[in-house]
Amino acid sequence: MRNVGIVFFGGIIIAAGNFKSTFKRGATALLVLTLLQERDMYGYEIIQTLIKRSNGNFFIPEGSLYPSLYKMIDNGYISSREVLAGKASTRVYYHLEEAGRLHLRQLLSDYQAVKNDIETILSRSGENAEDEE
Repeated sequence: MRNVGIVFFGGIIIAAGNFKSTFKRGATALLVLTLLQERDMYGYEIIQTLIKRSNGNFFIPEGSLYPSLYKMIDNGYISSREVLAGKASTRVYYHLEEAGRLHLRQLLSDYQAVKNDIETILSRSGENAEDEE
């Protein structure tokens, strides 16, 4: 059975379709900005850090990560700089900007609000529907 649904956030439809996939996409900015709050990182390092910290449960393919990073650059949340890594190659490091710190605070606030709402609903699981009327 395909996991399909509509996700509401603050009274607005934010996603429809495969919920797990949509949820992970939405979490990407939150997680990447959180990591960049700790230190500047390059793309592969971001991917590996997420894999390690999630015990292998959260993987962002490069084809998904880089468009997200470019969007965050366009929004002014992060910046990038090239660093020589060897004789002929460079690494692009990403840096959290002040606008990104503010956006991260908002994302964390939104996440906590949704998490609290979900926990409230789950804690009432099994209660008689008549109690809600």
